[in-house]
Parts: sequence; C-alpha cells; structure tokens
Amino acid sequence: MNRRRIAIGVSSVSGLAVVAVSAVNLFSGGGKANAVVDLHAAPVAAVSAAGTATGRTGSAQIDTLVTMSTAAVPAQGAHPARPAESTTMHGTGAFDFAKQMGTLDVAVAGGSVQEVLTSPALYMRTTSAPNAATSAKGWQKVDAAKSSDGNLVSGGATDPALVLAMLAGTRPGVQFVGQDQVRGVPVAHYRGTLDLQQAAQAADPAGVRPADAAVARRALATAARAFTSSQVPFDAYLDEQGRLRRFVGLFSFTLPGSAKTVVQVTSATELFGFGTPVTVTVPAVAPPAAATPGHSPHTAPSAPPAHPSSPTSTHK
Repeated sequence: MNRRRIAIGVSSVSGLAVVAVSAVNLFSGGGKANAVVDLHAAPVAAVSAAGTATGRTGSAQIDTLVTMSTAAVPAQGAHPARPAESTTMHGTGAFDFAKQMGTLDVAVAGGSVQEVLTSPALYMRTTSAPNAATSAKGWQKVDAAKSSDGNLVSGGATDPALVLAMLAGTRPGVQFVGQDQVRGVPVAHYRGTLDLQQAAQAADPAGVRPADAAVARRALATAARAFTSSQVPFDAYLDEQGRLRRFVGLFSFTLPGSAKTVVQVTSATELFGFGTPVTVTVPAVAPPAAATPGHSPHTAPSAPPAHPSSPTSTHK
C-alpha cells in the first residue's frame, strides 16, 4: 500500500509531462573550481555536520528537480509490455529553517503546482486546474503523518528540512570526489550512502528545530519503510563554511502488480541565497481535504530526458 501511494502521488503532482531539461537552470554554474574548499574534516564528518551548518543560516532559496523513471517491461502473461517512462518536476522557492516553513512552485504539464511546506503538513494547489474538486480556494492539505513516504518525494520535491535531517544517517565510506562549483560558488563534492532509519533515530535531527524533531523522525522512519531500501546513495556539495549547496539522492520503490516494476526517483535540491527573507502564509483549508495526491492517478509520459544529476553521473 505504501509504495502504491508513492507512485500515484508523484505522478499526480507531475501532471505528467516531461519538463525539458534544456529549460531547467537547476544545475547551471557547474565546472572546475578555482578556489580549493578544505573543511579540515573526514568526509563522513563533513557531510554529517552540513545539516547543522546549513540550518544556522536561517533561510535559503531553493531549486529542486525530481525525476521518476521506469525501465521498459516486456509482456508477461496477461500483462502487456510497457515502454520506459520518465516524469520530471522542477521547483523553485524559498525555505525558512528557523520556522520550518517554505514555499515552492513546481512546474507541471500545462501549469504548475503551488506548495506551502510546513513541518506537520504539505499544502498544495494545482494552478493549471483551479476548478478541480479540492478544498477551500483550491488548496489541499496532506498531513505528513498520513503520507506513506513522509512527504519525502511524493509532493514532487524533497522538503529542505528533511534533506538536512537525512544527513544524520550518513554511513561510513563517504568519498571526497573533488573540487567543483555550484552556481559559481566553490564546493567540495562528496559521494556516499545514507540510511533513512539511522537518520530517523537521531536524537536531534540537524536543521530541524526541537519542536519539530519528532515529526521529522516519524517522516524519515515512514520513508525508510516505504522505499525498497532505506539505503540512499547520495552526492553532497559543501561550501567553505560546510553548508550544503547541492544534494542529490536516489530512491526506489516497486509498483504494485505481478510485474514488480521498480521506479527510480532522483531528487536533487540546490540551496543558495542564504539569509533571504522568507514570507509564508499557511492556506486556510476546509477539513477534511477531499482529495490527496494518492487519489488521482495519471499516466507518466514517455521519452525520458537525460537527467544531469543522477548519483551515477558526473553531476555537471
């Protein structure tokens, strides 16, 4: 049940068209760095400490890219063959780490989805379908406690607070890849694996205020059960102050049915403009929300674009 809801959730948010990678500016500004970033720490220590260092900035602008893809599936008995498919969602916004709130506009087919991120819930409004059967003023409320993946990817982006909290699950074996740049800022590039269950057990999740720590731990524990593995391959790019500038994580889950199709989800987040003032208004929603992303299935488009930031690529 969990994995079915994740699949439908991402699909319904995407609206189901591929956003051309050529039009996405998320990973512009890469290249060899002229300055050398030396954090004077072992790779696993540097990455583990990045959540706290980033949270101390107070706020940041965010740029996200989530790609969901499946491989081609041959016909099996009564199940017809399915081609490879891919859906990409690009979001821009800002997040207040002190208040654990933010806003995000996610590009979808024919319009966009407006999102308000809070610790206990995600609020969504599909601007391309203002007359849809949703709650007051078009807003839906998705409680984190009721989301089968803790809202880790099913909202079309990963909450920046959860990105930082996940770093508490960094496993030994993190490697320093080399010097790089993110939006013209010199960074140190690290690659490794984190464990969502380990992150969920952190007493004080990095980047999360104490009042919201329990919510973050529950969200990560839920995600650890929902995906095919709690182990998440990642790439992290840290600036000279140890702050996270770019995070790329690879998740997977299995679609229901005998074909057991595995869906690969690459979630990338860039943080910049630290200290930018963030104004967030929580929408008024008439309870209960009549619809959630898990109740509006769509078909993802085919012809996948080349994703520039899969953890198996060079991340330029």
